[in-house]
Amino acid sequence: KKGKKKLLLIVAAVAAVLLVGGGFFAWKKSAVFQTTVKNHITKGGKLSGLNTPILLGIPTIISNLDSGDGRPVYVKLTAKVEVLGASNEASLQNRVPEIQDMFQTYMHETRAQDIRGNGIYRLREAMLRRLRANMAPLQVTNLYLVEFLVQ
Repeated sequence: KKGKKKLLLIVAAVAAVLLVGGGFFAWKKSAVFQTTVKNHITKGGKLSGLNTPILLGIPTIISNLDSGDGRPVYVKLTAKVEVLGASNEASLQNRVPEIQDMFQTYMHETRAQDIRGNGIYRLREAMLRRLRANMAPLQVTNLYLVEFLVQ
């Protein structure tokens, strides 16, 4: 019994040391993060140096797909584009028709069987590549497909 009590005491001591050390590390890391954020805040209270993304809403697009057999297949798509490097959303609004045209063109050349299953993921990745190429000075970080219906 004495051996078990010693072992239990040693395990409890090691656990206490680990908890105290982990707590100290987490507290120190939090203090470093807060100091870093405070260093980025300007007198106006806005974050400087931290580039916040802007979500640009793309209006609903209804397009027909290339069915191959002549029967019409339609898709309804609503998306949001996450952009870094723009000063505000108003400066991006003039790019919306260009983005809509890019989506329409891509959807017209897409076949219905291409978007079945995980094809939506491939479609999203292909559209994201095109967006990044077309909006070159700006950095497109993500494309969110808010609504995607196929009929």
